Amino acid sequence: MYLKQGTIAPDFTAADSEGRTVSLSAYKGKKNVVLVINRGFFCFYTRRHMAQLRQDYPQFVARNAEVITIGPEDVKAFVEWWHNEKMPFPGIADPEHVIAKMYGQKVNLLKMGRMPALAVIDKEAKIRFMHYGSSMSDIPQDEDIFALLDELNKKT
Repeated sequence: MYLKQGTIAPDFTAADSEGRTVSLSAYKGKKNVVLVINRGFFCFYTRRHMAQLRQDYPQFVARNAEVITIGPEDVKAFVEWWHNEKMPFPGIADPEHVIAKMYGQKVNLLKMGRMPALAVIDKEAKIRFMHYGSSMSDIPQDEDIFALLDELNKKT
């Protein structure tokens, strides 16, 4: 199941790396959300993308957006990596792939498993951009996401 632009984003509630409850619906009416569903921290491209998100996080915040990352690791491994890398935004371990399945993350065994996915969800909980990676490195650039967030902010 692939989600389409303009549809309401599936809500979820889960504990983040700090043990705080994170719900997509908590951002409704307040902030846009950039939801990143990654392949796992074993992946060079995921690690590179996470480092870029960490570096660019102030630019997301300046655009009234929250970044939430979902990863397939078990909770202990996820939390350890998250803390070691000092990630400033919410990160959620999803070892049972519950959220990943809700958002239709592709799995391609010929391309080494889970493909990256990224959604931009507006303040009304509508998906304004949904990207399903076709390879490990197929991840939208932050600059492209900034442009979309700037457009969304003009409408409010």
